[in-house]
Amino acid sequence: MSRFPKFRVKRSVFAYPYVVFAIVFLIAPLLLVVFYSITRPIDNYSVYLDHENSPEVIIDNLDFIGYEEDPTLSESGTYYYDGNVLSVVNYRKSNAETYVIHFENGKISLLEEYFNGELFDDTHDDLKFLNRLTGFYFTLDNFTRFFNNPDSMKVFLRSLYIAFVSTVLCLLLGFPTAYVLSKMKERWRNFVSVMFLLPMWMNFLLRTYAWRTLIEKTGIINTVLEAVGLPAQNLMYTQGAVILVMVYDFLPFMIMPIYNTLIKLDRTVLEASHDLGANYYQTLFTVVLPLSLPGIASGITMTFVPSITAFAISKIMGGTQSATIGEEIERVFNNDMWFGSAMSVIIMVLMLASMFFLSGKDKEGENLGGGLI
Repeated sequence: MSRFPKFRVKRSVFAYPYVVFAIVFLIAPLLLVVFYSITRPIDNYSVYLDHENSPEVIIDNLDFIGYEEDPTLSESGTYYYDGNVLSVVNYRKSNAETYVIHFENGKISLLEEYFNGELFDDTHDDLKFLNRLTGFYFTLDNFTRFFNNPDSMKVFLRSLYIAFVSTVLCLLLGFPTAYVLSKMKERWRNFVSVMFLLPMWMNFLLRTYAWRTLIEKTGIINTVLEAVGLPAQNLMYTQGAVILVMVYDFLPFMIMPIYNTLIKLDRTVLEASHDLGANYYQTLFTVVLPLSLPGIASGITMTFVPSITAFAISKIMGGTQSATIGEEIERVFNNDMWFGSAMSVIIMVLMLASMFFLSGKDKEGENLGGGLI
């Protein structure tokens, strides 16, 4: 009886498709964003005040300086450099247009525009160049531009503030709720847990628009207030509206990790606390709260991180006055994906740092002795 040859296949072969999937659909887009954040296109290059490019780099690479993005619309000009000031003259429609770049300590200190020999504008903070080369060049200007831009920093700090307040409110509401939930009988505990998770089954945007119908100027809340003789409140397009909806959307992400930690606490530790003379509140703050730190750290991570980048809530509920960094990234990305990518990388690093910090707190909490029942 003949035997068929045996084919031995390593188990790792079956893991290769998953590795390819992870690289293509997870790692590749991330690497692309990082690549865009540290590069700029050469053929539409901009210099800014305090930019460190030397005049030699500008002279060697650039044919035209100005605001026309199509080189066919403008003739190549000539340049003059006296060691401190670089003057580039362009001739368009028989009119001389001169851009003067002043350098100080290796950086661009002043950008001036002259028209027909007269100063036209000395408030430029950037100038666009048209380059005879194509492709890209590596630079960190996208990051410095973000930190030097007061508008971007204002939106960034506002996002941190909104995320911080939302997270604190979620913690203040979530911990007592999780604690009460953990004290319920199992049948009621499971029922109430489903009630907390039920809104999460609805589409995120639908939940946000539902709040809009509640608090807008002609919404249900103002209608009820006017019906009882009270003045209508201006609730929409405020930071309060953004924080309110964020707390509503992210509160379950705070409750459930804390609840899962509390129900696993060793009850004998609580009984020992009472036997040693601690009252209810002393046990809560000196035993239960420290043992629940892993759940608190997880809840803060799951609340604070998405609150920073959430843009749909601020766009629908906050308007332009309460725009967050997520909304700003979306707006910038449509016009300048290099700068938008740098903003995305900055936020990503911030989120990773916060997750790393909170994971350390999580490990410290595990060492406090929380155990399974």
